[in-house]
Amino acid sequence: MSNMSSKLISLSESVALSKVAEGNELIYTQLVEKYWQKVLQHALSYVKSYPIAEELTQDVFIQIWDKREKLFDVNSFDNYLFIVSRNLIISHIRKKLVETDSLKGEKLQELFFNPDDQYEFKELVEIINEGAALLQEPRRSVFLLSRMEGRDTDYISKELGIATRTVRWHLLQSLNFLRNHLHKQYNVDVLLCILYSLLFF
Repeated sequence: MSNMSSKLISLSESVALSKVAEGNELIYTQLVEKYWQKVLQHALSYVKSYPIAEELTQDVFIQIWDKREKLFDVNSFDNYLFIVSRNLIISHIRKKLVETDSLKGEKLQELFFNPDDQYEFKELVEIINEGAALLQEPRRSVFLLSRMEGRDTDYISKELGIATRTVRWHLLQSLNFLRNHLHKQYNVDVLLCILYSLLFF
């Protein structure tokens, strides 16, 4: 890992971003590790909840990886990261305000367990599990421990015997895979929205 770190340090920012834009996962992993706490603290200052802030941080880095070709035109990664983070945080806050008003205080989870919606919820869980079964280890275990059991990064790191940065990368990649899998296999936008609610909020 030290060789990877020194390699990143020796690269200029523009070269590092170009390599990520071309799909270099190793360099991107190092960028995630370098900026993770900064994004997390930024999110935490707004949402005041560590689990939600951590999930927003994951979403930031997933979005940057999904749209990595944009990094070719980025002059300052710091500024780009701030913009992406700010936009996602604002979207989250707006969504919560709308949700609170429209649901009149009901929790989203409670809607899924209403009698009329139990079938849809069960079907959604089955679809998520179907996608998770396609993940390779240890990515599958990371996803299940994080999203199905609610375990934090430190717990997963100790449980699986892998570094926290590796846990974060596997989680980012598993969520990205599931998004693409659901869109490709089912092409149902509503289902994706529900999945986002379950996984990210």
